[in-house]
Parts: sequence; C-alpha cells; structure tokens
Amino acid sequence: MEYITCHDCDLVVELPQLKDGERAYCPRCHHLLTNKIPDPLQRASAFSIAALILLILANCYPFLTFSASGHVQVMTLIQSAIALYRGGSEILSFFVVAFIILIPALVLTCQLMVILPLLLGREPLINRRLWARAMYMLSPWSMVEVFVVGVLVSLVKIASMATIILGTSFWAYVGFTLLFLLAFTSLDRYQLWNMLLPHPQPSAQPGRSAISQNLASCHVCTLTVPVDEQRCPRCHAPLHVRIHNSLQNTVALLITAFILYFPANILPITRTEQFGNIIDSTIIGGVVLMWSMGSYAVAMVIFFASVMIPMAKLLALAWLSWSVGNANPDKARQRTTLYRVTEFVGRWSMIDVFVVSILVALINLGNILSIYPGHAALAFAGVVIITILAADSFDPRLIWDELERKSR
Repeated sequence: MEYITCHDCDLVVELPQLKDGERAYCPRCHHLLTNKIPDPLQRASAFSIAALILLILANCYPFLTFSASGHVQVMTLIQSAIALYRGGSEILSFFVVAFIILIPALVLTCQLMVILPLLLGREPLINRRLWARAMYMLSPWSMVEVFVVGVLVSLVKIASMATIILGTSFWAYVGFTLLFLLAFTSLDRYQLWNMLLPHPQPSAQPGRSAISQNLASCHVCTLTVPVDEQRCPRCHAPLHVRIHNSLQNTVALLITAFILYFPANILPITRTEQFGNIIDSTIIGGVVLMWSMGSYAVAMVIFFASVMIPMAKLLALAWLSWSVGNANPDKARQRTTLYRVTEFVGRWSMIDVFVVSILVALINLGNILSIYPGHAALAFAGVVIITILAADSFDPRLIWDELERKSR
C-alpha cells in the first residue's frame, strides 16, 4: 500500500495509482499531495539547462537603456544590485543579487545534479540527497518572476520622462524566468524522492492523523516515519512531529515585522535629485503619482503588493496564531486555505524593492536627474523577508490538532 501524510493537516492518505497528468489532493484540507508529471526528468533537465544558458546571456548584454535630454545611461542586470551597494544599501544589494541571480542559479544547479545522474545511470559527485535538500530549501527564496513584474512597473514609472530601450539581456531574463518556472514545476517532490531514494514505509492506517499513530512526516522528502527517529532515514533532515515553538517564533517574527512596517511606509523609499532639487517619495506617494498620471493598473499593483498584502499577511498570520486553540475548530479547512494564500502572496511584496533597484541603477545622470535608495527600502525588504520566515515557522497542523481533540 502506498500512502502519504498531508503536510498541512497531518492526515495519512492512501494514494491510488496515478496516471500521467493526474493529481492527488488531501480529502480533509484539499492540499495538493502529489502530481504525476509525464517524463519529469527529461522535461526538467531540458528546461534547467536552457534556463542556465539564458541566465548567462542575461548577464552579458545591456538590460535597459535610459535616454533623456541627450544623456544616455546603459544598465546591466547586475547593476541593479551594484547601484544599491554604491548608494550605501549594501544589505539590500545582497538581497537583490541573491533573489534574482544567485539563488535561482543554485536551484537549477542542484536540480541538474539530482536529475542528470538519474538519467545517465551514474553516481553523483556529491550525495544526491544533499543536492535535493538544498534545492527545496533554496527554492522559496527565488523571486525571478517578481523581479520581472518589478521591471515592468519601473518602465511604466519612467516612460513619460525618457526613452527606454529594452536590451538583449532583458529578453534573455524574461526567457530565463519562464524556463525556470517550467523547470521547477516539472518535478513533483513526492515523485522525485521516490525515484531518487526509494524507501520502505512503516505500517499506517489511512484516514487518521500521523501523530495519533506515532508517526511523523518529513518536511523535506515527505516520507512518513516513526516519531522515535531523530532524523529522516531517507534524506537525513531533522524530524519533528510539529515545528518546535511554532507559535512563539511566529509571534516574535510578526512583532518585528509590525515594527518595521511603519518606517517602511513613512520614510522615503526613493530620493530623486533633479537640477539640485531633492524630492523624497514614499510608497504611498508613488501610488498617488501613478494614479495621477493615469497609470491606474500600475498604481493598483503597487498599492496591493506594497501596502495591502504586507499588512494583510501580518494580520492573517496574527489571527491564525491566535486561532489555534481559540477559534471554532470546525472552520479548520478555511483557516488552512487562508494560510496557503498568505504563504503564497507574501513574496510578491518584493516588487517595490526591485522597482527601487531598477530606478537607482537606470537613472543616474548626476545633478540633471538621479534616483537614490531611501531608508524605507531596507525596512520594507525586512518586512517581506521576516513575514516569509513567519509563515514558514507557523505549523498549519496545529489548526487540525484542536479538531481532533474535539472529536475524541
């Protein structure tokens, strides 16, 4: 019998024999358990290799060209981070280059180091479980698609003040983004680990939670194992029945994010110098400016991504933390759905940080017109990163524990 433990509600589910293209969902919380993708290794390897080639090309040619009043400024992809570093935002510079170049490249490299030995029937240079663990640990911090949206928002912001030329690097990075997403979504975690390192499962009774059977689900490779194991016997990741101090860590991170949220919205996120005049712009100021220019769609994107989503995520995680043991346990599925939405949308708030990196790198014409990063940029990046960590530290299985206690 083949079964899997749901990561969100801890239910042990018996898996039918899936055909290509079929998916299995948890019957209790509707979490996607596994997806049977046809030819996953061939598809993922082809997309990964092509994506890495395009990433190299994206760093070899001009990304954007800014032309105004006879002055021309050419920007490369890496300059989106270098300009922040020169502007005194070293930490922000590291985040940008890590999220859009380094981490995506590492994810694809790890993926190839897992896939190619399987396709070629050879042993990997380093233990394959280490490559697979690194791939899944790094993937949430890859924000290539968010960066592309940030670039498009930047172009709308400055289209009225200058001529913008999209360089070869821009199109290469757009292609890289599409291939990166195809490469990573071509592999299902459960299916991949079963191909990579098949491992026998202990006896379990489907339809009951794993914890009630003294079992735990590995958060890395999804293997169900006895709770007395200190580490997963397949991927060697540390095992935990529930995330240790989940609520305490989540609340501590939320308080930190709440503190940073106010300077992120009050302080200027960019400082514009034009003919000796200095103009500070906050996030809300940027939304108002886009709206006044008639760019209603862009104004709404910035408002929701940079103002509404961070606050909504903070409030949602705070309510979910409070609801454990306090809210109606019969609403467990709705709260789990809220958690999934919160976990998914949080990274999109980085759009405004990427917009700042593009504007700072592209508009640098001395006293004529230059844009510099404001103090709010780092505070805002901190809010986004800390809320991602808060969502990761919250254990949604705690929501269902209360329902099980009630049903006894």
